[in-house]
Amino acid sequence: MLEFSRPPRTGSSRFSSVSAMVVWKNRIFLIFLFSLFLVYIANVQYTEIRMRRAQELQREITQLKWRYWTIKSGMMYEGMEEQVGKKVSDREIVIKEQPPQILLKDKSGKQ
Repeated sequence: MLEFSRPPRTGSSRFSSVSAMVVWKNRIFLIFLFSLFLVYIANVQYTEIRMRRAQELQREITQLKWRYWTIKSGMMYEGMEEQVGKKVSDREIVIKEQPPQILLKDKSGKQ
């Protein structure tokens, strides 16, 4: 029959208290809990690093998009006929008003 009125025997030669005995008997479980805790900390740090990198890349993508649209807009503006005419006017190149003529080859081989 179990007696609940007095504490369990600790074997005074090995353990100084009941809590020391409980810790010693559950050392494998405590090591397991400690290793789970370390894995949890490592996982949190890894996730934070990945999220920070994703945010940096998102900012960089936004900046590159703006840069792309700025360059594209500038190229569209510079490629307009009026702007090209201004650039080549100092070289005495004239843009003609009439479109170029299309040369067709006859069946006889003449143009």
